[in-house]
Amino acid sequence: MKDSSNHVSGMIWAGYVLLLIFSFSLYWSLLLWAGVAALALGYYQRRQARKDGMQTECAHAQWQVNTVWLALVLAFVGIGGLVGVAGWMGNDPEVMAKLDALAAGDQPPMEMLRQFWAIPGSKALVAIMCGSILLYLVWTLKRTMQGLLSIWKGTVPAALGPARWAMLLLAVLIQVGVPLVLL
Repeated sequence: MKDSSNHVSGMIWAGYVLLLIFSFSLYWSLLLWAGVAALALGYYQRRQARKDGMQTECAHAQWQVNTVWLALVLAFVGIGGLVGVAGWMGNDPEVMAKLDALAAGDQPPMEMLRQFWAIPGSKALVAIMCGSILLYLVWTLKRTMQGLLSIWKGTVPAALGPARWAMLLLAVLIQVGVPLVLL
């Protein structure tokens, strides 16, 4: 076995750089391609690491693959929730009448918001939308930073311990701070 140290190759680092770029894909959709590249690179690196008996590299490559798939699952669950609530709202004639009246009016923005919040299902729609977006953005970045920190500490990402909570806090601060800076 070549896995006498916890050294990882440059390809693993490249995978984490791609994941870091992919973590911001909801801001710029072109960055979704970084996720596709990270997925392909992760599968390739995992196969190579298994063939060479390098367990640390294999763990990092698997972590990268799982991060991309988790992001995709979170995105589809969020989209499914939005479609479900919006479909329910669209099938209720009373709700549609309220939405039509709201769209046709020329009230001040705060009055429109108050009327929107009074529509059944609107709070669920906004909660699902915000929750799924936040989970997608934060969890992808958290897992990426956890992987990078584990390389620095010379361990595998799953064995990082309490530092993973610090990565979660940092991911929240970054993903909330980026839109605030850009707006």
